[in-house]
Amino acid sequence: MPLELNTATRSLRCDVCNAIIKTKPIVVKTCCNNRPWTFCSNRCYTIWMRDWLRKQEQTRQKGKL
Repeated sequence: MPLELNTATRSLRCDVCNAIIKTKPIVVKTCCNNRPWTFCSNRCYTIWMRDWLRKQEQTRQKGKL
């Protein structure tokens, strides 16, 4: 599962919608990514989380065949 990191790291844009972040960002890192993902809102974080979980389930199903 993704881990929420310290938000002191600053990124100028959201990784999902590319909007300029003006408030405190949500910063998340997973075990399969070498860099943290930055989100401008919970909406963008939820969109990314749904897509990420879908991809995790697809790779798990491919391994069982």
